[in-house]
Amino acid sequence: MNQNALLTIAATVGLLAGTGGTWLAMPGVEAQALSKAELTAAISADPSLCPVPQAPIVEAPTEDEALAAFRKAQEASPLVWDRNNVPEISLALGQCDKNSSGPGVSCMTSIKMSPQAQPLDRVVGFAKGASGEWIATIN
Repeated sequence: MNQNALLTIAATVGLLAGTGGTWLAMPGVEAQALSKAELTAAISADPSLCPVPQAPIVEAPTEDEALAAFRKAQEASPLVWDRNNVPEISLALGQCDKNSSGPGVSCMTSIKMSPQAQPLDRVVGFAKGASGEWIATIN
């Protein structure tokens, strides 16, 4: 007999045996859909059936820590040519989230380079160094 015909016969016999075995093992069992009231009652009786996902906890610097880290990064920047005339920087932290491209967090900040300057909205990265001090990475 042809090999394909034997394979087809074997598959058919296996399918019929599986179907028949299931019918013999579970006669008369029918699936029933739960009503909304039954589902609500079950969840009310045991709230653990519907766990609430926990928001991830993101460790972020305080505004003072962020300002100190940003000032240190600004002073170390090769773009600052007069180290004796470092501007009076102020910084306000916005929303922070886990940094997707490295350690630490990325925070939306509003930076003023002097008291009279317009605020600049920038994303600044912060990570804890080995000493536990926050380090800023300016993007």
